Amino acid sequence: MNDAEEPLDGGNSNPDVVRVGDTVRRVAGRWTPAVHQLLDYLNERSYPAPRPLGLDDSGREILSFIPGRCVHPDALELIAEEEGLTRVGRLIADYHHAQQGFVPSDDAIWRDEGRDPSGSTEVLAHNDLAPWNLVAGPSGWVFIDWDLAAPGRRMWDLAWALHSFVGLWPDSPLDDAMLARHIAAFCDGAQLARSEIPKLLEVVVERTIDHAALLRRRAAEGDQHFVRLVAEGHAAAWEGGARHVEANRPVWCALLRE
Repeated sequence: MNDAEEPLDGGNSNPDVVRVGDTVRRVAGRWTPAVHQLLDYLNERSYPAPRPLGLDDSGREILSFIPGRCVHPDALELIAEEEGLTRVGRLIADYHHAQQGFVPSDDAIWRDEGRDPSGSTEVLAHNDLAPWNLVAGPSGWVFIDWDLAAPGRRMWDLAWALHSFVGLWPDSPLDDAMLARHIAAFCDGAQLARSEIPKLLEVVVERTIDHAALLRRRAAEGDQHFVRLVAEGHAAAWEGGARHVEANRPVWCALLRE
């Protein structure tokens, strides 16, 4: 058995991630038991997700390794057209359906980062449905990195995904008509009625502002990881993204009505 540890790109929220054979090892937290309960529930219902395999001797969580290419940065062409965006939206809708009926244990703890501040318990939101957490492999497309899962609005989960997958950034190379088509394709897959898209775009603004505020707040508290992220411009970028969506939302909504 090969016990060698291969560092993996763990993203910004959990950078210490390694592969050991066909498993992934990550730093566990107080939320890990609840997340593992959720993942077990999803696997029982045949929704594609990593399988939790307990903890190792170092106290790290063990998850099944999902083979394939991470869409960001290795396979962005998969979501460059409407078909791919519809597929992503459908995968998210399937998750929101699959998690219905899940009842966490009474002592379940969820992380605060990215959590919907409304207090809604409509769904257990993944809270980081984005290209950097989507693996495209031989068995299909699979979302990974579930450690930010927490109760919230369905719209809250969709808002982050819409912004991240469609790319609602000021420097987008797409014109307004193309962006509107991409928004519609994603929402069609996510089973969101066209009449609800204006509200979703409002939540996109709310969600991105909240994330930027989180980055700045944690940096101000002295967390060096967040200090680095703010210094690298992440907070400013999300604030710019929020302003861009707010300014262009009327244009995109008008195009969607045509």
